[in-house]
Amino acid sequence: MTRKYVSAEEAVQWGFVSKVVPPGQLMDAAFELADEIKKMPPLSLRAVKKAVNRQFEGYEYGEAVLGVLQKTEDAVEGSKAFLEKRTPAFKGK
Repeated sequence: MTRKYVSAEEAVQWGFVSKVVPPGQLMDAAFELADEIKKMPPLSLRAVKKAVNRQFEGYEYGEAVLGVLQKTEDAVEGSKAFLEKRTPAFKGK
């Protein structure tokens, strides 16, 4: 908005990006992030993607779908795994 260039360090501090890596390490960092994302509940990931794609409607969509997601088997599994200090086994149900 201000046309001011932001350094990589500022972008991290301000939360615009989560991590900065040298160009030669970009693909390794991307695959590392993808591996983290693959461990997340698939129903929630789909809902977040839809919310982002809906842009301004995303907030209302997010509120509507949250109640549905809280009643899924994956939500129960996530809570149980957290309490049992283990990795959750999400099924997308």
